Amino acid sequence: MEEGKIYYSYNGNLEDEETLEKRAIPKNAVYEVMKMVQAKPLFFEDHMERFVNSTKKLGYTMTLSNEEVLTEMILLTRVNLNKNTNVQIVYIPVENSDGFDFMVSFTDGLSATDEQKNQGVGVETVIIERHNPAIKTVGSSYKGQIKAQSKYEDTFEILLVNKEGYITEGSRSNVFFVKNKKVITTPAQNVLLGVTRKYILELCEKNQIEVEYRDISEEEVYEMDGAFLTGTTVDVTPIIKVNNRSFKEIDKTIITLKNQYEELMREYLENFEAN
Repeated sequence: MEEGKIYYSYNGNLEDEETLEKRAIPKNAVYEVMKMVQAKPLFFEDHMERFVNSTKKLGYTMTLSNEEVLTEMILLTRVNLNKNTNVQIVYIPVENSDGFDFMVSFTDGLSATDEQKNQGVGVETVIIERHNPAIKTVGSSYKGQIKAQSKYEDTFEILLVNKEGYITEGSRSNVFFVKNKKVITTPAQNVLLGVTRKYILELCEKNQIEVEYRDISEEEVYEMDGAFLTGTTVDVTPIIKVNNRSFKEIDKTIITLKNQYEELMREYLENFEAN
């Protein structure tokens, strides 16, 4: 491997990342992003389950085993000398064929720093509706629309608002609100079912924190005691500002869930063993 270059894997072959821009990835390609910590993929089994289910929903057949995918991911971190990063896996259907190409690469994505996770971030609402929230395809990216509508320079994440005026989720995360120690989030059928979201809901049950599944309007946001984002690359990140209005402080319920989720991550990584 040439020093200073970054490599990605395409059908098991390592290639210079400079060639990645030349590849035309179709919009119906299915992808999944995982967080690597010391070359260990966080909640690997959950991500693979969602990835495989997404391919099935589109009528594709994923023939690679979890072990084969994991081997490719770990190899990439070793070749690039980067054990702590975000890795993207992509199922690329071959036109007029039942076959597929498989790519593994690093991805920048949306990442929260430790400071942002502790002190909170600002978010912004934009009217964009995800057509099929249950499946992550390359064509479901809204970067162009988001950039055109964004108003605030310090925006960390965009909250998507549907045509009825309700907030559904973040552009690359799920969102929760807190009111009187109750956690409120959008019903499952209206959002991408995030892996982190799943564990937060389990922690709510464990701590006997009431969860209400319902839509939140933009106006109602400002009546909440707090809000937070969840996602593979943001973990649990408090929201301190929505558009130009700020919350007084980070709600204690959010702090409890954040701390317990971080402990859950540590336990998983300590017990993770690559087959």
